[in-house]
Amino acid sequence: MNQDGWMSRFGSAHDRLFSRVHGNTCFFPFHRRFVLEFENIARQYDPNFVVPYWDATQSYRTPASDPLLTPGALGTNGQESNKCLTNGIQANMQISYPNNHCLSRSFNQGNSIASWYAPEIISSYIQSDTSLAAFRENIEYSIHGAVHLGMGGDMNSGYAADDFSFMVHHANLDRLWWDWQNTHGSFLMYDGNGSNGAPASLSDAIPEDSSVPFGGAIVNTVMVLGYNDVCYTYDSSPSPPQTYPSSAQATNNPAPQQQQQQPQPQQQQPQQSQTPNGLFSASRPILSGSSSQPDRLLETQRLQNSLGNNIINRFFPSLASGFAPFKRRAYQEKASDSDCGQPLPFPPRLTPEWIKMHGFDADRVEMFHKNACDLVELLNNSTYVSPY
Repeated sequence: MNQDGWMSRFGSAHDRLFSRVHGNTCFFPFHRRFVLEFENIARQYDPNFVVPYWDATQSYRTPASDPLLTPGALGTNGQESNKCLTNGIQANMQISYPNNHCLSRSFNQGNSIASWYAPEIISSYIQSDTSLAAFRENIEYSIHGAVHLGMGGDMNSGYAADDFSFMVHHANLDRLWWDWQNTHGSFLMYDGNGSNGAPASLSDAIPEDSSVPFGGAIVNTVMVLGYNDVCYTYDSSPSPPQTYPSSAQATNNPAPQQQQQQPQPQQQQPQQSQTPNGLFSASRPILSGSSSQPDRLLETQRLQNSLGNNIINRFFPSLASGFAPFKRRAYQEKASDSDCGQPLPFPPRLTPEWIKMHGFDADRVEMFHKNACDLVELLNNSTYVSPY
């Protein structure tokens, strides 16, 4: 693909569309379609190719130790003064946009990467955000930016799609969006502003660049996995709905255009997960930023047993029933050796340069960061023990 110019074409397309697909609700449908197009192109080289997702929360405490950031996978940190990537699947790759250069990577703490966002924070976003516009802000200001900035190099630029880690990172953000859609039954919610600054509409065209065209696809064609252009799902998430959602589920939108509605063949039933108290069922999956089902279960049970109703209602409203009173960690027995038992690290801030590049409101970004820090402080001062 790189020899045929595709890596540079994806990087240049993302860069030229940058201001239209960040900082507004189009962020999710654009990147869903963008990663899908990468997969479609790659299948011309290998019909069996798929873009996997990279759950960055699994190694969020020490990201540089992630098994994917090794010479046998995505590669490690860049080398020498130019920070060229010399190992991994894109070792020594030369990119032609915006100029001829080696694919670079520069971890944001020298040879290490600052901790990313804890799964519990993402879990809170999935549960507490009742609009896609709010969820988009929380994700874009948190795990999205943290991974880009942590990796550095080309990933800290408008042409970040040069680096394949961009694709697997955004596949994970797409997975989180799908979990959010299922959590709230809001498959067709598309509120806030669209890529043109006007109120978002399901009939909006997804921004595209001539180097990576989408054929004039509209937002409505990518809203529901298993239908139209998006015939895939995620192993840690519910399966696509048996029937296409009603247009009544859309919020602040005109009725979507009529689309072909064909579910995936041999569609599986949603995975059923239950806690001992029967809180979860096939229609109510375990809600978490993590893709690990056992860790999700532990996270949920421990949140139930550690937090008071006021905190649950604020940060984890989907779990709001039958909780123990809020207790301080100092009054509890020491966690077992099998538990992580370490306080959650406070999440990193976006850099001023990153905020400016995206045209974000710095005060608003700071407010969202403070909310995440408030949650971390509350969890660290409770009896909660993170399984991560």
